[in-house]
Amino acid sequence: MGNSILEAARKSQGISQVQLARKAKTFQANISMTESGATDPGISTIERYLSPLGFTLLAIPTIKSAVAEIAIRIGESVKENKFARAFRLIIQLHDDLKSVEPGICVALTVAPAPSTGSVKHDALLAGVVEKVLSERKLPIPKWVSEDSRRLPEPWVVDKYETDAKLIAVRTPKALLKHNVIIDVQEFESV
Repeated sequence: MGNSILEAARKSQGISQVQLARKAKTFQANISMTESGATDPGISTIERYLSPLGFTLLAIPTIKSAVAEIAIRIGESVKENKFARAFRLIIQLHDDLKSVEPGICVALTVAPAPSTGSVKHDALLAGVVEKVLSERKLPIPKWVSEDSRRLPEPWVVDKYETDAKLIAVRTPKALLKHNVIIDVQEFESV
C-alpha cells in the first residue's frame, strides 16, 4: 500500500525519485525499493518521504483507490497498449466515486492525479472526476481544471463510433469541457 501511495504522490508533483531522495534526506535506492514494494517501510518512513511532497498520510474508511493511484494503473495499461483495461479502470473509478460517502469521494479525488502518459487518458480521467463531483454537488479539486487535462481537439473515445456529433449531444458536459466525447450510456451500470 505504501508503495503506491508514495509513487502517486511523487508523480503528482512531477518529482523524480532522485529529487525526492534529496528532499527526504535518503538515497534514491530507498525510494525505488519502497515504490516497487521490495521493502516494507514503516509508517514513519512513508510519512518522512511524503512530507517534502506536501502530503500527509491519512487513513480514510474505504477500500477504494484514490484517483492518483488509479492514474498510475491507467498509465501502466496505456504503456502496455492495453487500452480496454485502461478504460475499465476509468469506469470502475466512476462507479467507485459514485458509491462512497461524499466526504470520502472528495478525499479520493483531492490529490492531483499524475499523468498517465497519455493526454487523452489524462483528459478522460479529469472529465470523469469532474462529472461525478459535479453530479454530487461536491467541490472539484483544482488539478481537474488544469490546461494539461483539456485536449486541444475533440477525442471520440469509442473508435467504432461513426457519428461524433450524435455522441457529442449524449456526452456529459463535464467531459465536453475536457474535449472528450463519450456516450453517457458508457457510465451506466449493467
